[in-house]
Amino acid sequence: MTWQTNRDGEVPEVIHEIILESFRLAFQLLGTHWRTVGKGWSYKEHQHPLLELNIVLQGSQSTVITGKEYIQRAGDLLLIRPDEVHHSRNASDEAMTYFSMHLDVDDPDLFCLLSRIEQHLFRAESPTMQQLMPHIEELMEICSGEPESDIARRLDIRVKVMQILLILTMEARSLTQPYSGSAGKPQGESSVPLLRHREQSSLEKKVQTLFSEPYMRDLQRDEATLPSFRWVGVFTFQMEDKPFWQSTDRFWMKEQLTEDMKELGTVVVIDDPPFMNAAVLTSRHAVPNMEEIVLKKKRELEERLGIPIKLGFGGITAAVSELRSLYLNSLRQLGHTEETDGKLLRYEFVSRIIRSAMQIMETEYGDKGLSLVSLAKRLGVTPNYLSNQFSSQTGATFTHHLTSIRIHQAIRLMRETNLKIYQVGELVGYADHTYFSRLFKLTVGVSPAKYRLSEQSF
Repeated sequence: MTWQTNRDGEVPEVIHEIILESFRLAFQLLGTHWRTVGKGWSYKEHQHPLLELNIVLQGSQSTVITGKEYIQRAGDLLLIRPDEVHHSRNASDEAMTYFSMHLDVDDPDLFCLLSRIEQHLFRAESPTMQQLMPHIEELMEICSGEPESDIARRLDIRVKVMQILLILTMEARSLTQPYSGSAGKPQGESSVPLLRHREQSSLEKKVQTLFSEPYMRDLQRDEATLPSFRWVGVFTFQMEDKPFWQSTDRFWMKEQLTEDMKELGTVVVIDDPPFMNAAVLTSRHAVPNMEEIVLKKKRELEERLGIPIKLGFGGITAAVSELRSLYLNSLRQLGHTEETDGKLLRYEFVSRIIRSAMQIMETEYGDKGLSLVSLAKRLGVTPNYLSNQFSSQTGATFTHHLTSIRIHQAIRLMRETNLKIYQVGELVGYADHTYFSRLFKLTVGVSPAKYRLSEQSF
């Protein structure tokens, strides 16, 4: 952006000028739903880093927030501040309907202001609820009806949410005493869970961009923008069941995928009805058998949710530049070819031969006789073919991968045992102590002896 000034004397002098401060206001709405529950219903004790608005539409609800009980009747709002521990139950013998909305406002001043609202319970007849309720009802109507277009619907939802946020902001502005919070946090300070939530949201946006747009290195959409990884796998679940996308099962499924697959590494799940797309970034040396893991997860989810789920497995790659190709490949497997027709796509995800080779290397790295020739013979291919496949599919040579695995294991042994350095070298496949030390320093940056000393100093 270029700003015109009058310093060169080519424009008249400005007599009076006021500059508005620059700021970025972003907010996120998630986990919004309304639900009708029967007698005896309860929701377990939990907490989250978001601001929650909970409104009873029918019946009555009992909610305990940090040890204090609040009873809501129809039309009453319960405001739950970030990180407050709470649990709820149906307080009557009849059915109860409630509306719940979770907000994150990524602006330090505004977030702090909203957190100052000390009052938890707002009765239906209060001025605040008289202003809020029409917008809540319109928001529910927008979400329940059949939209003329998806774009119009999304815009209408955003407008309603901004109107609700404005009313809450004005309520907070009316307070005379700032809310200091349980730990007396200074203005603008966010909790660790909230920061983690925002990091995850930012990561989802990055991955979604890599899926939807051609790879552009000049915009720095590369490994530096993502968590450290050696391999990344991409898959897509497709659910055509409309009630699923209109229920909290969609949020549960996303959390389950993230939680159950985290042993592989960083899991990024993006729901985009009727698809739920995922990228799994792992730092493992060996390529994980992700197809089997995902297929097993699909069967578990189908049994739990009682709906059919289609799976498109895009593949596994070592390069960020291939993520879009893998994503399009997963859609192609699901029968959505219109997005890939007419385009030359590269599906350079890792083949079964290379995965088998990596798994052997990962488990038998201590074998001093392990070589490209011996490995190729076991896999039934020529050494030349295996070498070419390593380079083309992973971007690195066989020797590079084997060295990386062995040095990684050497570091582990030096941290966890008191073995002598030459013993460590022998256990990871190096009979020559001098060669092992030279290779270790070339890879890590310091000699094995200096590395062990640095570890012992901590």
